[in-house]
Amino acid sequence: MVKRTLLAVLAHPDDESFGPGGTLARYAAEGVDVHIVIATDGVAGSVVESFQGELEQLTAIRTKELEAAVAILGGTLHMLCYRDSGYINDPANEHPDAFIQADEQEVTGRIVQLIRELQPQVIMTHDETGGYFHPDHIMCWKVTTAAFHAAGDGSQFSDIGQEPYQPEKLYYTAFSNRWVRFAIFMIRLRGKDPTQWGRNQDIDLTRVGVDSDKITTAIDYRKYWDVKLLAGAQHTSQGGGTSFNRLLPKWLQKQIFGRETFMRAYPPALNGQREKDLF
Repeated sequence: MVKRTLLAVLAHPDDESFGPGGTLARYAAEGVDVHIVIATDGVAGSVVESFQGELEQLTAIRTKELEAAVAILGGTLHMLCYRDSGYINDPANEHPDAFIQADEQEVTGRIVQLIRELQPQVIMTHDETGGYFHPDHIMCWKVTTAAFHAAGDGSQFSDIGQEPYQPEKLYYTAFSNRWVRFAIFMIRLRGKDPTQWGRNQDIDLTRVGVDSDKITTAIDYRKYWDVKLLAGAQHTSQGGGTSFNRLLPKWLQKQIFGRETFMRAYPPALNGQREKDLF
């Protein structure tokens, strides 16, 4: 039997749990060799009030949280150790060590090296919008897409040393804007502004999500619902995901939200094609 390997390349500590954590947990439990690459240290991320006095230790705190979460998900962690670039127009964007300031060819080469070493059949990363236009997410999309196509080309990154290897499938994380529209409706009913959302009120929810016809793949992770929640709970500096749908009973949460969705970028999906398995 061919060994199945999945490589997820994501931007920040917590993206693995609050994002496709259910999918990662499910495949790890099913015997897939799951590898999780986190590009940045998370140092520019906002934190809950109880961590405001520990900002100087935030890199170490978020690394420890990430290690605990990945262990719960059942994956192997790889850290690229770039500096968190912060959100749009954050002064952290201009830091010389910020991920978005890194040389794209260099970052692509590091991911190519991992692909050739690990030989995953499937790779996943953020989509071209980064989900909510976070610069680090978009950078991940750029370099991971480039690495996916370069890894099998012997004329590229020949100095790395490994033999070329071409993964079979590339996926982008995505979620339908249908649910976003409903959330916007409820937010406006409460007299709040959906264009100024989030802890820093810097996320425009009206730009978030993709049309449902672009989603090609839905992974049912209801059996691993508790694993995802437990992994997310390790990220205490980010709130641990405790606010997620806490007003709904658990059984209803699982039924409504117990699937994670993706867009298959390669090979291109046929019109109307729907998948239930990344492999």
